[in-house]
Amino acid sequence: MRSARLLAPQLALAGAGGATRVGTSQLTVGSGKVEEDVALDGIVYPNEAWNVRSVSGLPSASQVASTLPSARGAAGRLFAFGADAWKITAYLDKLSNEGGLDGATGTLFLDSNGNILRQPAWSTFNGGRPMPIVGGR
Repeated sequence: MRSARLLAPQLALAGAGGATRVGTSQLTVGSGKVEEDVALDGIVYPNEAWNVRSVSGLPSASQVASTLPSARGAAGRLFAFGADAWKITAYLDKLSNEGGLDGATGTLFLDSNGNILRQPAWSTFNGGRPMPIVGGR
């Protein structure tokens, strides 16, 4: 994460600032400081849907983090994964018969072999804050 904050401005100075820059989901951790995370503006990365949009049946990620210390920062991913595990067991018939299911980690699908597949939400930093990409699920 620190490396991305250092490298992004250097890419811009080298003339590669207009190119599409893609990062890993590690960018979701951020520094929590808008003035530092502004260096990540424009980088596209996969994100847990729960971090950038509301998910039916769950309070927002920030609300959970404020009341449950074990769901803060990177541990929020584990919370989202657990919420999806519960949702899969509760809605397995719907998942197998109707296609995708909106979960906390993204849109969940069941393939023909019975494996759960996940389509993450895509985000970018804008003004130092994570923002969903419209149409990025």
